[in-house]
Amino acid sequence: MKSATQLYLLDGSSYIYRAYYGIRDVATAGGMPTNAVLGFTRMLLSLIQENRPDYLAVVFDPPRENTFRREIYPAYKANRDAVPEELTPQIPYIRKVLQALNIPALEVPGFEADDVIATLARRYAGEGAEVTVVTGDKDLLQIVGDRISLLDTMKEKRSGVEEVLCRFGVPPERVADVLGLAGDSGDNIPGVPGIGEKTASGLVQRYGSLEGVLKWRDQISGRRRRENLRAHADQARLSKLLATVRYDVPLDLPLVDLQRRPPNLAELIPLLRELEFASLEVAFTPPSPGVVELYSDGSGRDSGPGGYGVILRYGESEKELSGYEPASTSQRMELTAAIRGLEALKSPKKVRVYSDSQYLVRGMSEWLQGWIRSGRLETPDALRNQDLWRQLAALASQHQIDWEWVRGHDGHYFNERCDRLAKRAVEAGAREAEERSRAAEAARQAEERARKERVVPIAPARPAAVPVREMVEYEADADGQLLLC
Repeated sequence: MKSATQLYLLDGSSYIYRAYYGIRDVATAGGMPTNAVLGFTRMLLSLIQENRPDYLAVVFDPPRENTFRREIYPAYKANRDAVPEELTPQIPYIRKVLQALNIPALEVPGFEADDVIATLARRYAGEGAEVTVVTGDKDLLQIVGDRISLLDTMKEKRSGVEEVLCRFGVPPERVADVLGLAGDSGDNIPGVPGIGEKTASGLVQRYGSLEGVLKWRDQISGRRRRENLRAHADQARLSKLLATVRYDVPLDLPLVDLQRRPPNLAELIPLLRELEFASLEVAFTPPSPGVVELYSDGSGRDSGPGGYGVILRYGESEKELSGYEPASTSQRMELTAAIRGLEALKSPKKVRVYSDSQYLVRGMSEWLQGWIRSGRLETPDALRNQDLWRQLAALASQHQIDWEWVRGHDGHYFNERCDRLAKRAVEAGAREAEERSRAAEAARQAEERARKERVVPIAPARPAAVPVREMVEYEADADGQLLLC
């Protein structure tokens, strides 16, 4: 059965600031800062690669002074700092990257990105799409519902209705009521003095809504709290209005316009070169004709667990492989990664293997022939990880291979992807092992309980045989007494 259409709506402003503060001190040779562009593009590509949405759009805020909330409350977001000086020239380049990637960038005058996202999410979820809103903004938790969830990629956390209940203590449709009472310092929404988020949550749970709290405020404990609710009732209503997202943004946008399309490489590659993003240029440069590119990486501790990640590229095709071993060293996983990648090739190929392991690359390109000549490859226990080196030697003999070292954790697009694949394989393997262990322990305990409760049937006792004596007739005296002797 085909899964539902996957639509991802990305909060562009949130992503930009996370990228800007997440990577620092990156600039072109000419001195133009590019840290935000680099971080934004990396995060975006990772999102696409790991989730593979069918439809995707990035939504931006207009200038904050040009929104309806600023019109009804001039102090709205007035406490926020101006855009950092080094970020300002990077924003046009971020839009250029999106244009070259053929990803729609949406912005509606008068409305914030939250309103645009809420409108599109509700519209397309109503048409059957599964909508994921990519943001770290808690305000958007109010739109979570059937077919709508939030994804915070920094925390790798997906939020549905249960997560909203856990976070705010109320269902999504009541989040704005809580914010109306508690306010939001980040957006300069005042709320009611003396009422924090926890208190606001309890009040909304008890009285059903902000309006219910205001109606029954005389029953609320605490004289100061009652006075504040009475004195700041209009401010609370205004705060709720400011915190409530809109679902009626006038935006005629068919879903097909958000369908993912291949990037415009003729536009993208020159742009990446201008920005001096060589590591990202690799991501969009196809392999040479007839060459298989194999990227591999291993992850693990001295005694395990260990994981590996492999990416194979041939023409426009790409394949990911990953795996897990409960007890293995990091070195063994580096070799295992290359082995699994080469095993996936079904016929002799011209291969270019990339790895951040000098142990692997130097071993195969420099040391292997010496081991073969000296007999160390075959002499038992002459080499550490000898079993894996033998496998690699046998596989390498089937292909024409160039071994190339890449600097690890240096922003190389495929190396970082392989590293993530390896680490997630370890996490998944550890979870499976823990689940198996729990299941085995539960089965053991169940068997122990059954053993203790088991009733051993006792065979019914047979009554002892009673000897049957023959009836003997005895003589009797004149009075009728038997003469027994």
